[in-house]
Amino acid sequence: MQEQNICRSSILLINMRWLFFLAALPLFGAYVGNPADPALMNTGFFSASYPFFKFTSGYIYDYTSNKRYVANTDEAIHKFGLHSQLASFSLIFIERLQLYGTAGGSKEMIEEKPIYDMFFDAHTNYHFSWSSGAKIILLQWGQTYFSGDFTYFAIPTSHKSFFKYLNRMNLPLEDPEKQKLSLREWQASVGLSSRFFFLTPYAGGTYLRSKLNANVNYHNEVNWGYFYGLTISLTGRLHLNFERRMRDEFAYTFSTIAVF
Repeated sequence: MQEQNICRSSILLINMRWLFFLAALPLFGAYVGNPADPALMNTGFFSASYPFFKFTSGYIYDYTSNKRYVANTDEAIHKFGLHSQLASFSLIFIERLQLYGTAGGSKEMIEEKPIYDMFFDAHTNYHFSWSSGAKIILLQWGQTYFSGDFTYFAIPTSHKSFFKYLNRMNLPLEDPEKQKLSLREWQASVGLSSRFFFLTPYAGGTYLRSKLNANVNYHNEVNWGYFYGLTISLTGRLHLNFERRMRDEFAYTFSTIAVF
């Protein structure tokens, strides 16, 4: 009888894990990642288990479809999109603290313009962007972790990303020259992660402060959001991650991480 109960519990646990996996795939969503990453990456290609520090590198594809910005002048950008492809690298110390950075390219897209921007023409292409941050394991219960994350993300101005006001009705314009775009944001997050063999689902909340400069200084309309995702650990040295972010922005992210 006891063996049957154990078997039923194991089957139920496996079904729940696959249910979460199938639900997360079509809901891929600055990028948070698994807050418990420092503890999950316990073996590297060239490092033994539980060394003092490990090095990781990887790739991040992030697609944000709906950021909303407002300005003190009552102007607004109702739908701002952002595509990013970044290389990531980090150092993990004693499986509790991770210091990380990313560098690569991002492309801004103003997908829904306000009415007053009917004479607005935007030109954007992938150009340099970067981020830095830290993750820390705050509490641990067996294979369940409560962790925190802080990220700073920036897209400097570039000649590849600008907009112009178009004078189509012979209206006087104060500055008809190209206006460059730039983005600065920081994000603080906390989340719970629980490991089941090679699968680690996670969820948490975020506070985001984002500032967009597009001739006018804009800030994000919604500061609080939430995220959830799934990390798949392959051989303990290679990790795949799928993430979805909601409310403050609508985004999905796919990333790979190799541990050395």
